[in-house]
Amino acid sequence: MRIAYVCADPGIPVQGHKGASVHLRSLASALYRRGHDVLLAASATEGQNPPPAGVTLERLPSDQAEAAAWLTRRLRDWGADVVLERYSLSSGPALRVAHMLGLALVLEVNAPLVDEAARYRGLTNVDAWRAREKELMRASDQVIAVSNGVRDHVLMCGVPRQRVVMVRNGVDVTLFAAGRGNGLRRRYGLRGKLVVGFAGSLKAWHGVRTLVHALAGLPEIVHLLVVGDGPQRDDIEALATTLKVSKRLRMAGAVPHERMPDYLAAMDVAVAPYEAQVGFYFSPLKVMEYLAAGLPVVASNQGDLPDIIGDAGVLVAPGDEPALRGALSRLLQNDRRRKELSLRALRRARAMSWDYVAKDVESVLALRAVAA
Repeated sequence: MRIAYVCADPGIPVQGHKGASVHLRSLASALYRRGHDVLLAASATEGQNPPPAGVTLERLPSDQAEAAAWLTRRLRDWGADVVLERYSLSSGPALRVAHMLGLALVLEVNAPLVDEAARYRGLTNVDAWRAREKELMRASDQVIAVSNGVRDHVLMCGVPRQRVVMVRNGVDVTLFAAGRGNGLRRRYGLRGKLVVGFAGSLKAWHGVRTLVHALAGLPEIVHLLVVGDGPQRDDIEALATTLKVSKRLRMAGAVPHERMPDYLAAMDVAVAPYEAQVGFYFSPLKVMEYLAAGLPVVASNQGDLPDIIGDAGVLVAPGDEPALRGALSRLLQNDRRRKELSLRALRRARAMSWDYVAKDVESVLALRAVAA
């Protein structure tokens, strides 16, 4: 098939660090490896990471009228068979153009974006945005949801159940199995230490403050390596100073995705300490990457996390600092248990590769391309 993969979100640079950028690159490349021609058209293409291998990457105009005109010409001239669009608040032109050209559009939904933007980014006129979101989802030929929470949201928007498929995020198993952490342990003064790690954007709901509180109750030999950046960075560093653990905290900042395996390899245990959320909808790339790096995982017990982690980690109540501290303490004192969980993590990750994800997405796209 000739698959046009569209992302009109200006906040997701294809070659950037964030998880959404990794998703775009990884799925596009995996579809290419499965023998498809892939055109990735995105409003933002910049970043420090390499472009997706084998994929034609082009910039989509940010203006909606210009985007519609560009898509009309490009999809027609290129001979697209089907359109896959990552849902964003800028979505709309791709659906209209696809249907005008007689193509099916499959909408990939990664979050309930209107609710998210209203809660965290000050979106106004929310009722109008919700009506637009429902209209877009209902008009799409098929919807792919990345988690059970997202699928529930799509169903509540009125999309018939038979037109909604759940396909979780994936991981580059080969990349993360090849990590080497000794150099980074030397660089950050972590040789001979027990290292608890977190990777991801530093936002309030990720629970890193709770993790810093847990660090304060653990022995001096335990250090925390935080890989990523975000709005809570200053707050986290200030909290570490207040709790007198700043010398045991290493803030690595954002790093290119291809270097992440080495950072994860420098950890002994990885944590996904999400705060409690109603309708938890994440399909966290970081957790799949922890598993692919062979790391025991301690995570909040909510959403799809129990299904993703399975027997490769320990679940604790969201926001429960004593429970988090206790789980970390027990794991860090038990080398045998960590090795056992590490082997389980590697086994689970093998079934989560982007190639498996692409196979499932391909099935949806092929069915809709034929129907159109």
